[in-house]
Amino acid sequence: MSTREGRTPREAAFIEHEGSGTELVVINPTWIAGPTLTTAARSSLELFVAMLDGTMESAPKQLFGIADVRDVAELHITAMTTPEAAGKRYLALADGPTISFLGVANVLRERLGALASRVPTHEVPGDDPTPLTIHNDRAKRELGWRPRPVETTIVETAESVRDLGMLARQI
Repeated sequence: MSTREGRTPREAAFIEHEGSGTELVVINPTWIAGPTLTTAARSSLELFVAMLDGTMESAPKQLFGIADVRDVAELHITAMTTPEAAGKRYLALADGPTISFLGVANVLRERLGALASRVPTHEVPGDDPTPLTIHNDRAKRELGWRPRPVETTIVETAESVRDLGMLARQI
């Protein structure tokens, strides 16, 4: 339920309590990947490490959008500095169709040669996931946002993991 200004009751109460002039813009990223600044593998990086070092033998059956961490940061800054974005929500993900873990593995294999020699070549058994309809049209149209290609994010994430020594077996 939203108020007349497009805010939920919780958002409206926060703004009323914290003072006037406070505006909210929501950025909803999909699965975040991209080069890392740390050597601690967490979240999406754990999946890249598992693919690259061979501990992920079969890819989970799932579809998702990928958002590059650098693009998510850029979108936050753009939204914060665009007055017309106040009270709106934006979905952050790369252009194109959604991708699967096997799709990520295929990009790694095609683009990284020996580094990707252990990535999964098949998915776990089971039903195919339900297709997703998600897109970044609003962020592109209203904020002029242009995300990186998904292949760039996948490759640069893997290279980052390698370059920071996060793989048990270095190539």
